[in-house]
Amino acid sequence: MKSPLFIICCALLLACNAPKSIDSKIEADVLKRNKQFSVKDSAGLRIIEIVEPFVNSSIKEKYVLYSKSEGKPEGIAADVFVGLPIEKVGINSTTHLGYLNALGKQDNVVAVSNKSLFYDSNFQQRIAAGKILELGNRTLNTELVIQSELDVLFTFAIDASSYESVQQLRELGQPIILISEFMESDPINKAEWLKVFAAFFDKTTMQKADAHLEMIRYKYDSIRTESMLYSFLPKVTIGLPWKGTWYVSGSNSYQAQLIRDAAATYSWHHYKQTASVPLDIETAISEGMQAHFWINTGTITNSNELQKSNEMFAQFQSFQNKRIYTNYKRSNKLGANDYWEMGVVRPDLILSDLVAIFHKNKSDSLTFYKSVFE
Repeated sequence: MKSPLFIICCALLLACNAPKSIDSKIEADVLKRNKQFSVKDSAGLRIIEIVEPFVNSSIKEKYVLYSKSEGKPEGIAADVFVGLPIEKVGINSTTHLGYLNALGKQDNVVAVSNKSLFYDSNFQQRIAAGKILELGNRTLNTELVIQSELDVLFTFAIDASSYESVQQLRELGQPIILISEFMESDPINKAEWLKVFAAFFDKTTMQKADAHLEMIRYKYDSIRTESMLYSFLPKVTIGLPWKGTWYVSGSNSYQAQLIRDAAATYSWHHYKQTASVPLDIETAISEGMQAHFWINTGTITNSNELQKSNEMFAQFQSFQNKRIYTNYKRSNKLGANDYWEMGVVRPDLILSDLVAIFHKNKSDSLTFYKSVFE
């Protein structure tokens, strides 16, 4: 490992440089980032294109946003037309609230699915005050969606079947916009979906999105550059078994990318895929037992519960050295977790947590993580 003085000096050099002077390797990596969407203005219209709304789909979606004062355009094809400005917004994911919060547009949300999943305390107060309509729990209730008279409903499709359900709602005249940020394996690309949400508002909001993204890009890449100074790359395992199977993220996934950017070695790097990998518990334990760190232990947030769930866990190197961390530090009594809300637009804070955990032995200033031994 490099000396602390060397690391501090390099970090200070990064802090003194302007965002555009990040070292050439980082700049090259940034240029390689390919997003799943595009937003552009053309002939008085704002056009959003989604490359792949769900896994293994060959579908491309196109949304045309137009000024209500100008009227709906003719002679142009699109999956959805939305008149601007919008006022009443529905969302179907906690990440959607994370994006809208970053834009200061939380109050536009008047309908959600599964109210209990949202972490933000101000939003929960609006729910408690009866200002938020619930559109369903696991699935959207068609009648409630129609009755809500939304200007736009942000949702998602995970497969062809759920996409068909979206199409059925559209046929009933509902303005359904698919958000597939979950398809992004690059943490910055995931945050970039802020631009899609901002496109439904005014230019000031779009400028706010650009400023936010410029800030997190610089912070994220600065932290990642600092992490390159560490010569020891600890081994990290992830997750927890569920109903007899241990699902781990593939090496091309968002979680694996965060671990790599924090200068650590992902235990499951040999699974070259983006989707989760189902493992039998014996295989997962055999590999995970040797890891230096264990993170993202699901809803189990303390060591006693962890040991009770499987006595073998106490034999893990990470358990014996007290190096197990949950990403449920910011959670409430309902089980809602801000990691999946604010975290989507602050990957720099997640990366900062991981670098502090893996290399600095610090747990007193973490944002999303905490030790299960606390």
